[in-house]
Formats: sequence, structure tokens, C-alpha cells
Amino acid sequence: MPTLMQKIRLAIRGWNRRREEKDREFLAKNTWSPGLSRAEPAKAGAPTKIDMEGLTVACLDGSGQMAHYLDVESGEVIDTRDALVGDRYRHVPTQSEGADRQAFIATLEDSGDRARLSSGDFRNAIAGDRKLEQFDFTGCVYGSGKGGT
Repeated sequence: MPTLMQKIRLAIRGWNRRREEKDREFLAKNTWSPGLSRAEPAKAGAPTKIDMEGLTVACLDGSGQMAHYLDVESGEVIDTRDALVGDRYRHVPTQSEGADRQAFIATLEDSGDRARLSSGDFRNAIAGDRKLEQFDFTGCVYGSGKGGT
């Protein structure tokens, strides 16, 4: 006769196994492949693994010192000072805080708000105005300029 602890361990193992099976099933159904329909098999030369950490670092790099490219055959991210050309390499766009701020300011309808955000300390101006702060967090920053969803 199993003890209470053995029953608990067995239940937890079963729950974990079922959760892992559901995760694998979900990933099999929802794996994204650019340019492929579900009916088409993946190309033989397509990378099996993409360097997601390298892509994240490349996207967040705002230094402008290096150019980042994704090698579509191997899945590796290449950091270089030279431009890479050809179908094998795709340029990784970088995040630009200044461009994001300007895009947000352009969506505002009130010219007073636009002038205040353009001329002063952006973060303090947003934090000081509750309406602008809520507008910033609605997810419609680059949308119609109306705020909300």
C-alpha cells in the first residue's frame, strides 16, 4: 500500500508529464515558419535552431558600433562592422529609444503636450501627467493617436 507522500509524488509526476505533453503538442501545432504554409514541408537547408539570445542582444543594441545579421542557413547571429550582402544574411533591426519617443509624440493630438515632451525631460513629463502616462501604456502608442483600444 503506497503512503500518502508516494501518492502525492505520483500525482505530481503525472501532472508534470501531462503538462509537458500538452506543451509539446501546442508547440507542434503553433511553430511559426516564415513563408511556409502548414502543408509545405520545411526546406532541407533551413536552420534547425535560431540563436534567440543573440537576436535579443542584437535588437537591444543601440550603440551603432556593430551591424547584426541573421545567417538564415545556420541560425547564428553575426556581429560585424561590414555590411553583409546576399540572400543568406538578414539585417537585424535595432531598438531606437529616440525614434520610439518621436513616434509617440507624433501620435499626440494636443500640441501643448507635444511641445512639452519634445523640449524637456521625457520621462518626468510622462510621469507627471496621468493622462499621458495611461496613453503611453494602452498599447496604442503608434496607432491612431486616440488612446485606448
